[in-house]
Amino acid sequence: MAQPTPFALSKLFTELIGRKVSFTQTTPPVDTKVKLMYGIYTVLPQESAIVVKADLPLLGSFAGVLVGLPDSAVKERLAVSPTDELLRDAIYEVLNIASAVITEDGRAIFKQMVTDAAYIDGEAGKVLKKPDHRSYFNVTVDGYQGGKFTILAPFAPVKA
Repeated sequence: MAQPTPFALSKLFTELIGRKVSFTQTTPPVDTKVKLMYGIYTVLPQESAIVVKADLPLLGSFAGVLVGLPDSAVKERLAVSPTDELLRDAIYEVLNIASAVITEDGRAIFKQMVTDAAYIDGEAGKVLKKPDHRSYFNVTVDGYQGGKFTILAPFAPVKA
């Protein structure tokens, strides 16, 4: 499966939120205590799955900018459990729009988001446990919290 580029990701998110967003390819992140959010996608026509694993503060930053919240308000709202409905809905939209650039093979369709990997099953569960392709990014967002963004995908043969 063709990997997304830092340029394409940076461009999409910068245009989406109207602030400079930079994706930089990196090595696998060290496990931290940062809360995560998982986006689950189906890729057509292959009927395969892609899983995006991202730091909740990063997705909260994208969502906060979209709904007009300052960084301090985003941090406060993310500290509350369950996640505030306004931010949750905006995060859902961010993950939905990300479908445009998370793969270069086929068409990714956003299916769902979860906060716990235990809820990921089927093809997406297989990809989460044993991805063939992994793309790791450090992300910065002008004026807001950045974080880690990881794309996990299965092997897909290249069409001649």
